[in-house]
Amino acid sequence: MIKNNMDSFKNRVSRILESGGLISRALNSYEPRPQQARMAQEICEAIENQEHILVEAGTGVGKSLAYLVPFILYAVENDKRVVVSTNTKTLQQQLCQKDLPFLKKTLKIDFDYALCLGSENYVCPRRLDDDFAADLWESQEQLRDIKRISSWAALTKSGIRADLGFVSSPDVWRQVCRDGDLCLGRECLHFDGCFYYNARKREKEARILVVNHALFFANLSVGGAVLPDFDAVVFDEGHTMEEVATNFMGREISNTRIQRLLDSIYNPKTRKGILNKLNGPRIKRDIVRKRLEEARDASGRLFEEAGRKFGVRNEVKRLNPGNIVFNSLDQSLLGVCEALKPLLENCRSQEEEMILKAYIGRCESLREILSFILGLEDKEYVYWIEILERKNGVKYSFRGVPIHVAKDLGERLFDKIRPAVITSATLSANGNFMFIKSRLGLKDCRELLLDSPFNYRDNVLLYLADNIADPAQAPDEFKKQALARIKELVDITGGRTFILFTSYKMLKSAYEELKSKCKTVNLLKQGDTAQYELVNSFKRDMNSVLLGTNTFWQGVDVPGKALECVIITKLPFSVPDDPVTEARMEFIQSHNGNPFLEYQVPQAIMMFKQGFGRLIRTKSDRGVVAVLDPRIKTKHYGRSFLDVLPVCRHSSDINEVKVFFRN
Repeated sequence: MIKNNMDSFKNRVSRILESGGLISRALNSYEPRPQQARMAQEICEAIENQEHILVEAGTGVGKSLAYLVPFILYAVENDKRVVVSTNTKTLQQQLCQKDLPFLKKTLKIDFDYALCLGSENYVCPRRLDDDFAADLWESQEQLRDIKRISSWAALTKSGIRADLGFVSSPDVWRQVCRDGDLCLGRECLHFDGCFYYNARKREKEARILVVNHALFFANLSVGGAVLPDFDAVVFDEGHTMEEVATNFMGREISNTRIQRLLDSIYNPKTRKGILNKLNGPRIKRDIVRKRLEEARDASGRLFEEAGRKFGVRNEVKRLNPGNIVFNSLDQSLLGVCEALKPLLENCRSQEEEMILKAYIGRCESLREILSFILGLEDKEYVYWIEILERKNGVKYSFRGVPIHVAKDLGERLFDKIRPAVITSATLSANGNFMFIKSRLGLKDCRELLLDSPFNYRDNVLLYLADNIADPAQAPDEFKKQALARIKELVDITGGRTFILFTSYKMLKSAYEELKSKCKTVNLLKQGDTAQYELVNSFKRDMNSVLLGTNTFWQGVDVPGKALECVIITKLPFSVPDDPVTEARMEFIQSHNGNPFLEYQVPQAIMMFKQGFGRLIRTKSDRGVVAVLDPRIKTKHYGRSFLDVLPVCRHSSDINEVKVFFRN
């Protein structure tokens, strides 16, 4: 509850955001927006009444200030802690490096805030100097990495991997980062200088914690052991919550993970591993080596069977009682655990005992996960295998995730933490929040639907391509015609274009087509380098055309003239034979529902709005969104996609696109 009376709280927030208010006086470019003021007032009421609230707010509303101002006042004046969770690092950086420092200075309120990261992001001084880790380095490259990390660790104030200044080998970082299983806590000689625990101390003193969805749901899955206790939560970029929660409530195991664990205990090829550093009679260690060899053989048999059943090409296959692989590794992993346990009697230090117990625990955990997935133990889960071709061999991953997270989120999150704010530019479908509420387990909550203050009517042309085949009925013809239309549009724009695909296969085809026929544009393709490097290259070169799949439909911000055209090749329906999608559709059908209209269409509408939203990021932006999928005009559900967009000019005449760019 707010200590001050409600009118005072709402009025203070209103005065801060209004023309002539504190923010307006501190920021010359600030323009009060009715949508922002309305959002802030609704959040004030949700805080006062301890209610959840869903807010869809179009681009340009200024969502972050609309929720930060009320929650800063609420947290400071009522001795509360608030978590703000985002999906992207870009928004995290905006909050921590721009919005929160600005508000702290402008509001003249003394409050602390902290960016919270998973513990694996911090270097561990003890592990860095550890005699055990030294026996794991297998190459000169790894030794060079460890020397560079050591030099950096002696100077850094943060100890955060993102501040490292170079990209280290994942294997090296894995051996020197903070690991909960291998942490001595207060008994560690390095405790006072521990980067992770010093960060935790700052988090406990902070009123506002900024996290990403992955860390939030990791914390939820372990009963709150990762983050300090908090009283309220804001989910920005809330449209991604179901996907992230599903992944963090699931389980995964792969041949590479098993191999890495066995080799870290003892690798017979390099003769390295923690076993060399453990005390105990030779006969005990020889038994461990023998059990490890048996586990390697069993793992080989298990994944060879997987290869025979599912192939060695890139593939995703759902698991069921008819195609399940025999768990030949179970007893061998048990044998490794039983062989390691007698060595506990010979440990010479607390550290040695901790490390040995950690590796026993990891073997037991892998055994439990493998049994859970290959036993198809929980009927509320969906299980599958992912096959990935790599230069150094095929990677097989077995996965299992809950079909629904709504019940878990309802019981473990929304029933316990109030208020919760969920906001995004895309939360509604068909003009309401029924879909997102059903997916997240939200029952009683406030709802607010706000449009964008930007002038889409004058600044955006929506080009709806005609004379293109239906991709569902004639996929080859659609592909041929769509690629021709993409070429035509790129010739008009000369660059400054995002092309969004629903499949990587079609993306590659378009890339090859443009590469051979568009010699003057700078072609950038998802997968060639890291996403942030692609976006930076795109911004630098005004002749750039960037081709991307689902990760580029959302969370990518390119304001200004660098991006003036977005081409949406197909309506972004989820692939029906994706294991999770298939299982969810089966569930809806088993309850006499319509999976297409109740799940696929609303989900596609939300992603479609995200893709459309890449174009206009500031009030002065102008451009064209081109939709090549004819179903948006020919199918009865197509109207639902158009109805969710801001009011703008529509055309099916490509000459109007030419005129738009000439003007």
